[in-house]
Amino acid sequence: MTHRPLRALFVNSGILGHASVARLFQRVADQDAAIDATHVDLSAELTSAERVLRRVMCAGPAPGSFAAASLALPRFRHELHAGVQAARRIHALEGAGEAFDVIHFHTQATAYGSLGRMRRVPSVVSIDTTQRLASAEVPAGLARLDYAPNAAMDRRVFRAAAAVTATSRWAADDLLRDQPALADRVHVMPYPVPLEGFDAGWMDERAARGADEPVRVLFIGGDWERKGGPALLDAWRAGEFAERARLDVVTDWPGVKPLDAGGLSVHRGIRAYTPAWFELWRRADVFVLPTRGEAFGMVFQEAAAAGVPAIGTRINAIPEIVQHGATGLLVAPDDPAALLDALRRLAGDAALRTRMGRAARARIEQIASFDRYAARLGALLRQAAERGPPRA
Repeated sequence: MTHRPLRALFVNSGILGHASVARLFQRVADQDAAIDATHVDLSAELTSAERVLRRVMCAGPAPGSFAAASLALPRFRHELHAGVQAARRIHALEGAGEAFDVIHFHTQATAYGSLGRMRRVPSVVSIDTTQRLASAEVPAGLARLDYAPNAAMDRRVFRAAAAVTATSRWAADDLLRDQPALADRVHVMPYPVPLEGFDAGWMDERAARGADEPVRVLFIGGDWERKGGPALLDAWRAGEFAERARLDVVTDWPGVKPLDAGGLSVHRGIRAYTPAWFELWRRADVFVLPTRGEAFGMVFQEAAAAGVPAIGTRINAIPEIVQHGATGLLVAPDDPAALLDALRRLAGDAALRTRMGRAARARIEQIASFDRYAARLGALLRQAAERGPPRA
């Protein structure tokens, strides 16, 4: 007796870094011949009606812009828009005769408009943070008011989900502090990394470089301010690294110029997983991202895949990716002295860079392989389809 493939629908918001995550899920599904996958990217191929809907629902300041603006609940309207748009796309597919055994939502906001459907079709919800953790990154007071309705919606989504996958222990533990009854449904699954794009031979190339070659330091961050770009430039100048190192900055943030610091090159329009992007990783000796806010930090995984030691901040899920003293160095956010010391340690010690880079690559091969992630996710999807939606 032959069994038909599992019909799975993957819904992704497609915004910001989620566009890269959407591609990861497509590839994961493609690896499992027993899954017949349909993918919906909510930021792709917008119709005129969807553009109007987005303009109306998301009008006003961006989430987190001003404390007083939180009274208009911009975050809630933005996330509710993702849920409404997802529900419209799913409804259109169903109207065209499509039927699904299981639905995969990334992230939880994409399920806001589908609570009724989740009670009929078993669903897996993928998260990288919770509303409580996200709200901790904005000042207390009115600014946090905007997160309350989202948190209430999240609770309903999580209770309706057959399973929840969290990219980190940090996010999973916070969810379970709020809803301990869901312990058997929550699974920690860091994103997978396409390792084949990062040649393991790059590590040998770096080790063979002459002592007179400048150390290449790489920064990748779209949000220059939040990712700690100004702090990095301050440390770069204070350490006078331009005399012996080069800093490659990948950002489209306006106003960042090579003249901001000696030895600095700014690369604009570089997209992830393009030849230009891979070449920057190949040339890099150190990756640094002194970020003040990061839900997960896929770029730290990519640094490990490239065999490059990373300097990151000791916040959120980053310590789950960067092991301090083993695969890189962690500093407190907004600590210029610690950042300067970390840069000096790695820039001045080729043997340490080589040892940490090799350890990072070996670890990421174990914890973030596509095969391992695809097997786990496929098993969860099939289990959800067999068991059906959870009982209310």
